[in-house]
Amino acid sequence: MKGFLYIDNDKLGEVDFKIVDEGMGGIGGNLIANDNYRKYQQVIQGNYEKNGISNTGDFNFRIMLEDNTEIMPQGGIGVTDSVEFDEIYVESAGLDLSILKNNNS
Repeated sequence: MKGFLYIDNDKLGEVDFKIVDEGMGGIGGNLIANDNYRKYQQVIQGNYEKNGISNTGDFNFRIMLEDNTEIMPQGGIGVTDSVEFDEIYVESAGLDLSILKNNNS
C-alpha cells in the first residue's frame, strides 16, 4: 500500500509499504525520497550511526496513506538511512493492520 512519510508537515517522500510482521502489526518499505528529505538526511544518518535507527524520539515522523488516513502506530516509526547504502528503509509497528488491509483492497 502506498503511503507518505512526513516530519511534522514536511512530506519526505513515498513508500510502498508491505506487512512485514502480522503479529506485531509491522509494516516496512523503501522510501523514494524527495528534496525535503535532504534537509533532514544528515541528522537521520547521524541517528542511524549512533542508535541504529532514527525514530519518533528524534523527529515527529508521520505516515499518511494514499487516501489521507494517518496511521497511528503504538510502536512508533523508524527510518534506517546509512551513508554506506543507497536504500532508505521506513518501518513501523504496533498498527491495527485491518485498517491497512481495508485500505489496500
